[in-house]
Amino acid sequence: MTNLEQLRGKSKTVDIVVDESCHWDEDREMSLLSLASTSGLSALLFHIAYDLIQPFLSQDEISVVVEANIRHITPIHVSERLAVGVKVIDVVDNKIKLRGVIMKGETKILEAEFIRAVISRNYLRRTSIEKTS
Repeated sequence: MTNLEQLRGKSKTVDIVVDESCHWDEDREMSLLSLASTSGLSALLFHIAYDLIQPFLSQDEISVVVEANIRHITPIHVSERLAVGVKVIDVVDNKIKLRGVIMKGETKILEAEFIRAVISRNYLRRTSIEKTS
């Protein structure tokens, strides 16, 4: 397995316009407000963390989210421009702990701590095939 210690302290921030993939549509009436969902915003953090980590892994490795603690603080509309940032705060064995925040200007929209585990792509393929057989 790759030496993951070099990830500690690394961070990445991206400006993003929230698109329809984040639209909160669980409630028909409320969906008319065009608000972004907690799960959609969390996915933005998870993807940025993946992009941060993946260059440090071998071609045979991938990182997957295995745990998350998310706090959605303020509603935000789809089509808003946000700053989405993640930082690696700890590495233990094959687990990478990250902290993420989504901001609109000075307003915090969402914050999260989550763990991505580094695993073998072959393991994930085998497990997937076993589960479908």
